[in-house]
Amino acid sequence: MSSSALHKASDLPPDIRQAVGQLLGRPLEPEEHISVMAYRPHKAPTGRDHAELARRFKERIDKTAAKLKDVPEGELDVLIDEAVDHVRHHRP
Repeated sequence: MSSSALHKASDLPPDIRQAVGQLLGRPLEPEEHISVMAYRPHKAPTGRDHAELARRFKERIDKTAAKLKDVPEGELDVLIDEAVDHVRHHRP
């Protein structure tokens, strides 16, 4: 059995659309798509596992930063703003 679903708001029965809207805190637009996922939570890593994950994450960030060291800060800011704007306003 699947643990995720994708539906167009206009295809949902009115009671389901209203329930999803209540979860989101706003009414759904008919052209919006709704993605639902169910999963079992897991405990966050602790101790050595946590430290190792943190080290690997910092290593990844440092590698990315090294690739961008010659890009002017203003240009990076513009690129980040464009990416954030795209994600916030992009509808599937």
